[in-house]
Amino acid sequence: MKGKTYKKWDLHHHIVPDFYVEEMKKMGISVAGIKWPTWNAKSSIKMMDSFNIEKSFLSLSTPGVYFDNTDFSQNLNRHCNEYISSMISEYPGRFGGFGSVTLPDVPSALLEAEYALDSLKLDGIALMSNVDGHYLGDASYKPFYEEMNRRKAIIYVHPNEVPGKIDHMFLNPLYLWQNDTTKAIIDFIHSGYHIQYPNIRWIFSHGGGIIAPLFNTLIEALQKENPNIAEELRQWKQQVFLDTASKAFDDQIAYLLEFSDLQHVVFGSDIGWGNKMAVSEIEKAYSTLDRKYGLTEQQIEDIFMGNAKRLFSRDNIPVRKDSKSSYALPPFGKDPQRIQYHCHSEEEAMTALSSGEFDRVILSFDNPEIWKLEPKARQDVFREYNGAAAEICSKNQQIGAFCIIDPNLPDWSISEIDRGLNELHLDGVCITIDIFNTQFMELFDERLIKKIGSINKPVLIHPIHKDGIPLISENNLDSLYFMAKAFYLDIYKDYWMNTQFILTHTGGCVQYLAQPLGLLYYLAPKISTLSMFAYMWDAYIMDKPKGYMILKNTITA
Repeated sequence: MKGKTYKKWDLHHHIVPDFYVEEMKKMGISVAGIKWPTWNAKSSIKMMDSFNIEKSFLSLSTPGVYFDNTDFSQNLNRHCNEYISSMISEYPGRFGGFGSVTLPDVPSALLEAEYALDSLKLDGIALMSNVDGHYLGDASYKPFYEEMNRRKAIIYVHPNEVPGKIDHMFLNPLYLWQNDTTKAIIDFIHSGYHIQYPNIRWIFSHGGGIIAPLFNTLIEALQKENPNIAEELRQWKQQVFLDTASKAFDDQIAYLLEFSDLQHVVFGSDIGWGNKMAVSEIEKAYSTLDRKYGLTEQQIEDIFMGNAKRLFSRDNIPVRKDSKSSYALPPFGKDPQRIQYHCHSEEEAMTALSSGEFDRVILSFDNPEIWKLEPKARQDVFREYNGAAAEICSKNQQIGAFCIIDPNLPDWSISEIDRGLNELHLDGVCITIDIFNTQFMELFDERLIKKIGSINKPVLIHPIHKDGIPLISENNLDSLYFMAKAFYLDIYKDYWMNTQFILTHTGGCVQYLAQPLGLLYYLAPKISTLSMFAYMWDAYIMDKPKGYMILKNTITA
């Protein structure tokens, strides 16, 4: 409610003590290349007071406590947990805390959990989304979960560095880390642990990454292995809470509210790492949900504090949709104008046309097995496909086709683009990608990048492996990563401002990610004061941040 000041319990509040920072610096560890914040307990109290935060639950952020040396990790872990305990004692009633543990060392983690919960009397356990590639569904974690399930523990999960991506700078906090939390959730579910350990209550930070917009796509994928998964997850969501940290945009809030219900969203600020402006944006966004979505004052109070109080009181809070209509937002992206851009066979095209929904259908290549062939063999297949597609188009003007190329073979691809568009008269270009494991500064060969920007034809982006479980199969959502890298590496700005991209297999996440991905447009690896001023002007004065507007004018198919 505008003008009302809500009391808050903050479930996402970080300690960044000097002793921890010094240890990280000794090991040469930084977080996304960001300078370690200057923090102490008094600075937290000051921020809390300025935002009317009654109580904060402390935790450690990335990179956590586990490193190669087990003794070192255990000592660091113990020091951090005892530090949290000392803050709770020093400021009675102002702090609670989540104790870190030394997973993937399960015996050590069990000892640390026992000490944190029984001796230090902390409120729950904090886990990283992954530690050295060990995700929450790791088979070796069963004894740990058995004990947490027995205790009916609360577990808070925070994203960690993605293996092999430590050097990816702002791609980490604005894209990769968010996905990593979601991957951890999916890994846990895929292992069946949501059924085996139903008593654990979960707080997933940063809104659980992209779990809310991806959820329906995830169920569709998991149903192929488990037809009961939808009902299982409906039950499990009673134990799941999503915090609001970094989720202050209208395009994100609606998804959080839609994911479960208003009783399972909890306030998180990211204080410790988050600055005053970021916390202010969260406070403002959720304080005005009465105007945006018709929430009552009590419902807003619950998000800020009431839901957290019930969580820690161990009240059972079932997921109940309220009687209000859906919080879903209107369609996002450019209208495809009755054109079906995502179709892989002539038979499928004829079915789409006969439905009456489309005036035209554009064919594109999809055969992951072909990408296992040697380069020359792939060229032959693609060349033959493009010729066959042109023949189909010549017989039916309602059917078009994209020219398939191989981004790994830039010289051949440039030549085939000319053949496909100028001789075969195809409608655009299909780029089949597998870029998740490319190096930080890599996307495509610069000559091919320039060629794509010069053709004035639509370009379809399609993953090699469209099937499989999202994020477990990293390539599945590569169309999103493609846009993130194109923005951040300044490729889009330099070459593609007039290129119409069609993104496939996005898991319904484009709108949810549009604001953070759009920010990458301004945060080129060489960030400058001028670029940040440009973002502030475009976002807060003109209300048209360029990266966001590009995504809003991108077609998803």
